[in-house]
Amino acid sequence: MRVAGILNEQLGLTPYESRAYVSLLTHGPMSPSELARKSGIPRPRTYDVLRSLMERGLLMEQSGRPSVYAAVEPAQGLKNILVRIEMETLRQLESKRQATEKLTETLSQMYEKSKSLKVEKSKVWFTRRDAAFIAIYCEAIRSYRKELLVASRDPNVPEREILEAVEFALRNGRSVRVVREITDSWTLEDLERYEQVIGAGSQVRYLEIAEIPLRFSVFDRKDVILVFPPRPKTAAPQTIEALWLRIPSLAKILSKHFEELWARSKPMLPILKKIKEKKHSGRS
Repeated sequence: MRVAGILNEQLGLTPYESRAYVSLLTHGPMSPSELARKSGIPRPRTYDVLRSLMERGLLMEQSGRPSVYAAVEPAQGLKNILVRIEMETLRQLESKRQATEKLTETLSQMYEKSKSLKVEKSKVWFTRRDAAFIAIYCEAIRSYRKELLVASRDPNVPEREILEAVEFALRNGRSVRVVREITDSWTLEDLERYEQVIGAGSQVRYLEIAEIPLRFSVFDRKDVILVFPPRPKTAAPQTIEALWLRIPSLAKILSKHFEELWARSKPMLPILKKIKEKKHSGRS
C-alpha cells in the first residue's frame, strides 16, 4: 500500500492532508502558496488542510509574511496521531460501555418478565454450542434451585464463565455434582482454577471419557441439556450442537444414569493434584 493510502486508511487523514504532509516531508518547509503548487491542492483548501495537520501534531508553523510550515519529524508526528486515535477510541469505548449498561438494564427487565413464560411454553430448544449458548447455560446454572448434575465428555477445561456461574451457585447453597475426565493437556493454571472450584464445594469425580456415553446436564431433575459431539470433518460447518429439553421423565432417567456413573467414578482431587505435581516437576 502506498504511503498516502496508509495515512488515509489507517491513520484517518484526508487525501488532501496526506498529500500536503508527504509534500512537506519531500520538499521541506513551504508557504501555503508553494504547497498548493507542489501538491496540487486547490489554493482555497490549503489553509484548512494546514490547520488540520497542525491540530493533529504533524506540522509546525513559523510566523512571518507569509507563514512557513514544516513537517514534524515523522517518529514524533505519527506518535502524536496515534495518541489522538487512542484517546478517541477510549472515549468511544467508554460511551459504548455506558450505553451497553443502560441498555442491558432495560432489556434485562423486559427479559425477566417474559423468560418464564417462554420457557414453560417451549419444551425443546435446539442450538449451537457457541457464545450465546454459553450465556444461556450460565444463566441456567445461576438460576436452578437445588441440584445440578453434569456428565461431561469434553476433554477441555470448562469456560471461565461456566466456572464463575458454578461458584455463584455454590455460594448460594446449591448442590453441584460433576463426573468428567481431566488430562495432561490442561495447563497448570487450568488445574489450579478447577481445584479452586472444587474447593468451593463442587463435588467432582473422575471418570474416563470412554466410560461416559453421553454428555448432559440435569437441572433440578426437570430440565436437561444434551450436548452432541462435533459433526464429522467432512460436514460443513463443523459445529457442536446442544438440545435443551424440559421433560421431567427424561430428567429422571438421566439422573439415574448419572448416579450409576457417579458410583463408578473416583475422587477427582487426588488425580488433579497428581497431574499438578507432574507439571510442577516439569517446570523445575
